[in-house]
Amino acid sequence: MADPHWKRLPAIACLCLACCTPLLHAEDSQSNQLGDVKAKTQNSLVQTKNRELNTENEKLAQNLVEEHLPDLMPLLKQLKSDKSKQYEKAIWDLSRSARKLNLTRKRDARLFNIELELLKAETNANLIAARLKVRDKPEDRDNLREAVTRLRSAQESKFRYEIKVYEQRLARDRALLETAEKRLSEFMENPDHSVSASYVAMLRKAGRKPIDNKKKQKNPAKSASE
Repeated sequence: MADPHWKRLPAIACLCLACCTPLLHAEDSQSNQLGDVKAKTQNSLVQTKNRELNTENEKLAQNLVEEHLPDLMPLLKQLKSDKSKQYEKAIWDLSRSARKLNLTRKRDARLFNIELELLKAETNANLIAARLKVRDKPEDRDNLREAVTRLRSAQESKFRYEIKVYEQRLARDRALLETAEKRLSEFMENPDHSVSASYVAMLRKAGRKPIDNKKKQKNPAKSASE
């Protein structure tokens, strides 16, 4: 359930994604004192912008919010009705995050869980920070500290996982290097791979026989004519 204090917000303070970038900014509370004419004009612009949105992106964004970021749903609805440009940007950013998570889920289930937890932690911390921007309460400060602790833990998990992946890649590359070095050593030591041996093999491939140097010295005239 959405925090009732969000109803006091003149606009949503932030709606952050994987890059932890706020999409919205707090506005002056007096901006709520808009006339009926301006409100109707704004609603008309919202409808026009909404028609321009890619329906697939909107579906991806909404599915991501419904499944993993439910606290953002009332804020997203508020954007759709009040802030068309910010809503459009939020949809594009959310859809990009959804695509990234979907691809990660297919490639690496462990990394998917890490990325998802990081997204949730970032979103939660920014929502609490936005709430503090409106009113400063001790419980919100405590919640923010807990959220920051969760966020730091999620970031640390990602860094540790990246190190593990790089270590595995390094071990694999070292094994490949050892194999390549062994092949080179065998190649250099094998007489069948010498220049002379390779030259003779290519002559035979061309249907020609190598010239016997001893016969060439005994018949210099014939060799010259050849």
